[in-house]
Amino acid sequence: MPFLELEGSPDLENNPRELNGVELIVGSGSQATWRIPGRDLAARHFRLQVIGGDARLIPASAQNVVVLNGKQAPTEGVTLRSGDVIAAGSARFVFLNTLDDPRPEPPGEAAPALLIDHAAKKGYTLRKRVVQIGREIGCSIVLKDPTVSRFHADVRSEGGEYVLYSMGSSGTKINGQSVTVPRMLEEGDQIAIGDTVFTFSRRPLPPGIRSVQFEDHADDSFSRRNTQLATRAVTAELGKYPGKRGRKRSAMLPWILGGAVVVVAIIAFLVLRG
Repeated sequence: MPFLELEGSPDLENNPRELNGVELIVGSGSQATWRIPGRDLAARHFRLQVIGGDARLIPASAQNVVVLNGKQAPTEGVTLRSGDVIAAGSARFVFLNTLDDPRPEPPGEAAPALLIDHAAKKGYTLRKRVVQIGREIGCSIVLKDPTVSRFHADVRSEGGEYVLYSMGSSGTKINGQSVTVPRMLEEGDQIAIGDTVFTFSRRPLPPGIRSVQFEDHADDSFSRRNTQLATRAVTAELGKYPGKRGRKRSAMLPWILGGAVVVVAIIAFLVLRG
């Protein structure tokens, strides 16, 4: 009977999990038959079916990315072999035909991934779990392009890889193809958002491309900063004339208006006399 083993959790109850012919649903929700919280899994992330001796991996929906041996698993499912590595969220599983089968070596530290804007000569290192791209000032990468939505796309770290989620109304393209469901990025992919094209890469920055750090917008005071400065400026102006000086200006106003009336009357008298 085959097994599914969650790496790095030897003390977890029922780990490895035996696939006893019943469909196994892996996720973080109450409907999952193997519920694993705290690993960034969807409520029902993927399922395993054993039919006729073969085990099949099937993502629960097109919105749930499952990585099999470093490649995005197709939504229609794929047949598993012993030693296959399944990654989803921040969890990593190994499929085994028997508990005596050899396990693959744990992965080494992956090279940092980059989004490179060759036209602007900028390279963004994907250090955050979620990198937002859009017109909104709070995004990690801000694009000043009227055709780009405020929150247009996300690049998320999932299963040891990077996945593009497109939310913009004008769409997003990878290698010229429109993205309608989450898609795992591969070396050299060209991501078109409005008039900007990013290249996804794990290689060192090319010559002439400068590294750009993301703004830290975890505190929303960044988006309110200008308003706060304007408020302080207005308050300072109002505070320039406290006490006697403010009352002095108010007292002078009737004299100024009276003088203007006298000047108008003199001009009118001279015109009529002439």
